[in-house]
Amino acid sequence: MSAFQPAIAIHGGAGNLARYAGTGRIEEAETFLSTLIDHLHAMLVKGASAVDAVTDAVVQLEDAGLFHAGKGSSPGSKGYVELDASIMEGRFGEAGAIAMVRNVKNPIQLARVIMDRTPLVMLAGPEAEELAAEHGLPLVGPDYFVPCTQVGAAISDEQDSRRGTVGAVARDARGTFAAATSTGGVLNKIAGRIGDAPIIGAGTFARNGVGAVSCTGVGEYFIRQAAAYQVIARMELLGESVGAAAGTVMQRINDDHGNGGIIALGPRGEVAMPFNTTGMYRAAIDAWGKRTVGVL
Repeated sequence: MSAFQPAIAIHGGAGNLARYAGTGRIEEAETFLSTLIDHLHAMLVKGASAVDAVTDAVVQLEDAGLFHAGKGSSPGSKGYVELDASIMEGRFGEAGAIAMVRNVKNPIQLARVIMDRTPLVMLAGPEAEELAAEHGLPLVGPDYFVPCTQVGAAISDEQDSRRGTVGAVARDARGTFAAATSTGGVLNKIAGRIGDAPIIGAGTFARNGVGAVSCTGVGEYFIRQAAAYQVIARMELLGESVGAAAGTVMQRINDDHGNGGIIALGPRGEVAMPFNTTGMYRAAIDAWGKRTVGVL
């Protein structure tokens, strides 16, 4: 019998998702998230590691084309995509991150390579792409990317479709926590801009015995708050519940006029998923088997 009951949560970004009401887009995303969360939980129940579960989760979210990450990413100010991602495991604090890559099909896989096979934490630009090629990761051309705002019923609302990230947090049967995050950045972003997604402590953090966090939203606000680490620190140092910790950090971002959302696991496998937008693509199964799937 496992010492720990697995727990898993995923997100596909937060924003003005209410604008998709009546287009079929919300139902499509909910169906996708529902199938994916069941698959991931089954992986963990069968003994998969938390790191493998969050990696698989983000790969599938990147490939879906429904979210601002991987295939669904949008070009920046110079007409090409720039992709960022990060991953962290909570046992030893190992982490890997990449930024500003243009031709890597699954940025989270490259972040995983950096974590597992190099002494680095973060690598950016052409050198990161060279590492991907050296390790045989799938590479793609610019025609691979289809901005997720063009999938299904395209809605012209640039300001409200600027942001989006995908992510996952998990605890496996051995009690190890992991978190992973990936993004194509904000729509029409200035080339070279990097948000919170690849920054350990801002967009991603995990610590065994405490929890795991992945963030989504306007990255500058999450960086200023050290959002992912702050959630963990509030649980570890102040003894706050995961709901209180994540909620407080989200409120601070709101007070700064930032927006987005957070998914987090607490020390017992509890789930919190606060957001301050009209919706967040999200799904979770906590350590007691409570299942949540939602968009609005």
